[in-house]
Amino acid sequence: MEWITKEQYLPSLDKDIDYSRHGIGLIGCGSIANQAHLPAYKKLGLQVAACCDVDAEAARKTAEAFDIPFWTTDIRELLQRREVTILDMAVHPKARMALLEQIAKAPRPVLCQKPLDVDLRQARKLGEFAREHGIVMGLNQQARWAPAHRALRLLLDQGLTGDIYAIQHTMRAFQDQEGWWWTRMEDFNIVDHGIHYLDLCRYFAQSPSSPALEWERLHCATAMQPGQQSISPLIYAVNIEYGEVGGRSPLMAALQFNNIVRAGNAHSYTWWIDGKDGSIWGDQERLYVAMTKAPSTVHEIRIKGKWFPDGFAGSMAAFIAAVDRGEAPPVPVDDHYNTIALTTAMTRSSKEGRVVERIAVLQEATGGEQAAAAGEGGQP
Repeated sequence: MEWITKEQYLPSLDKDIDYSRHGIGLIGCGSIANQAHLPAYKKLGLQVAACCDVDAEAARKTAEAFDIPFWTTDIRELLQRREVTILDMAVHPKARMALLEQIAKAPRPVLCQKPLDVDLRQARKLGEFAREHGIVMGLNQQARWAPAHRALRLLLDQGLTGDIYAIQHTMRAFQDQEGWWWTRMEDFNIVDHGIHYLDLCRYFAQSPSSPALEWERLHCATAMQPGQQSISPLIYAVNIEYGEVGGRSPLMAALQFNNIVRAGNAHSYTWWIDGKDGSIWGDQERLYVAMTKAPSTVHEIRIKGKWFPDGFAGSMAAFIAAVDRGEAPPVPVDDHYNTIALTTAMTRSSKEGRVVERIAVLQEATGGEQAAAAGEGGQP
């Protein structure tokens, strides 16, 4: 039995769109751009027209490595290039407002690396600035386009499991290497790396098979090993509730991330999603399906492609297609606020030892009326 083909979940170009009309201007020529963004665009055949970095050597080397016709250290020079119609913002959050102020003088659609900012107030400032100045902005939550994640969501959208009532995720890895920037970042395991899996939890819950589109409250616990390199905990466990208070929610999620597993052979990655008609589970290479009506039969789906680089290709291709059609970005800022609210609530819950509600986090950052509007956000 075949429920899905690789053509459905692997990144591809829409045959009705002339992608050659959309030249990408890359802002930031660091490791993520060179190891993921640019290989992904090259593989899919997307056109990169220019690149920019404050480090001239980084910009030059990137341009030479990927045959990019123009490079500069000045964002203003990049924005003068008429062939640059899409901007790929691959810089850290602190640099983004200054860049947006320049982009506002010659607005172009911007696909911004996640998170928009780790602080929800600052994220809203960036989002509101872009809106006020006519800058179409989407978020590069590329994990949504990783082949296994995309395939899982498409299976959910088919109604294969029926109404889903439980989402679980377990990640076991190691990221406590001495000297790396993430060991010096506060709450890195939640707000920067873990945000992938937290956003995916929201993404899966946005399927038509879900009884509730948005999380409402959570409780998070973290653990920190004596002598670790990282300044913040590298282990989290979070229970996320949907629906009304009282333990009768139609859907709940439980996510665990142990990012300091020293034995490499003990690393693992698995999602489980359960519905009334069946369950789907798996990792980056295989998905498994078991149906309620035939519980002893397990169907295996072998996944083609990889998160790196295919997720980045899918994210940019979908963003360009939305811009070309005049549609909202696949991951608009209003949707992304709910992911940042989720990471904010988790860090607060772990530090204060209590349940934290989504609406309270949004109200604190945006005010009551704006929080209510954000609470209705969410894109399938």
